This record gives sequence, C-alpha cells and structure tokens, in this order.
Amino acid sequence: MRRLLEPIGALLAGLLGVLLIVLALNVLLVSRDVSADDLRFQSAPERQRDLWKDVGVIPGSLIGHGLGIEDDLAYRRSASLFARAQPGRRAGPQIEALRGQAALELTRASNAESDPGRRSQLLNFLGVIPLDRSVTEFERRASMLQTARGVFQSAVRTDSENADAKVNLEIVLRDLNITGLPPNAPSGEAAGGRRSSPGGVSGEGY
Repeated sequence: MRRLLEPIGALLAGLLGVLLIVLALNVLLVSRDVSADDLRFQSAPERQRDLWKDVGVIPGSLIGHGLGIEDDLAYRRSASLFARAQPGRRAGPQIEALRGQAALELTRASNAESDPGRRSQLLNFLGVIPLDRSVTEFERRASMLQTARGVFQSAVRTDSENADAKVNLEIVLRDLNITGLPPNAPSGEAAGGRRSSPGGVSGEGY
C-alpha cells in the first residue's frame, strides 16, 4: 500500500507545484493586462470596448474573486460604458440607446458599490448621462436640472471629497437660478456634469 501511495503523493505534490506556479504567473499577468487596458482607456475612452474582461490566464470571475479585484474591474467597466455613451454631445439613436444602457448599469453599479469613493463617482457619472445643453423647452429643462441636482447631492453626501460632483452640483444650481427655479425645488434621483476617468482625471462641464 505504501508503495502505491508514494507515487500518488508525488503526483499530487507535482500538481500542487504547477498550480502555484500558474497562480503566481496569473497575478503578474493580471497586473500587466489591467495596466494595459487602463492605458488604452485613457488614450481613447470613447472608442474602447471589452476592456478589463480577459485579464490573466485564469478565465471568468475566478480572476477577480481570487485576487480580490472584482470590484475594481467592475468599476472600470462601468466608467468605460459611461465614456462610450458620449454624454453631453448630440447623438443619434445608437448613442441614445447606449446612454440608456449606461444609465441602467450605473444605477445598478452605484447601488451595489460598497466603497464610498467609487460609489460617489458612479453617481456622478449617472448624473451626467441625461444632461443636454440643447434642451431649451422650460419644463423639460427644469425637470432635467432638478433631477441632476438630486443625483449630484447624493454623490457629494456619499463622498465629500469628490471634486467632480461638487463642480457639477454648482453648475446645476447656477443653471437652475438662470432658469428661474429656486435651487431647493423638489428633485428626483438621476442626472449631469463634469466627467472623470477611473483614475480620477477630470473632464469638462456637461
């Protein structure tokens, strides 16, 4: 029996060694792939697709859960979808549909996010999506701005250090005053302003 068990033990030890090597290699490759996708996103955020999905050598959610970075990858993917939606620009039906998808995803992601900083930035992204400077009809613009105010206030309450959300809130409050509505008018939960990347690089006002 002992002679039978010895080669089995040696085989298992060899398999464990190979597994440890693969896991160590995967850690290095994940770091490389995430950094590479970060650079791709920063260079052309509106044109990138399927970033931060195929990283490392271990497929599927095992990558993120095993290394404890699934939340980080999910946040990056939400930010990428936001950028592709091209908020604040005139758009055709395809982009409008993408904006609807982005709004749903950002709502889901912000509700699920446990990190206050990331949750605040996801709310900030969500606020930007529906804002449109070309909307001039009074009731539509008033509703749009009131909704945006509520979202940016939520973002600031979640993370008082979120400079993007603070700027966006100031812009919306200013526009509400220009529109002739009091800044404390009733508001909802959804809408607009300054953009930023997963790394926190600020963009322009909405």
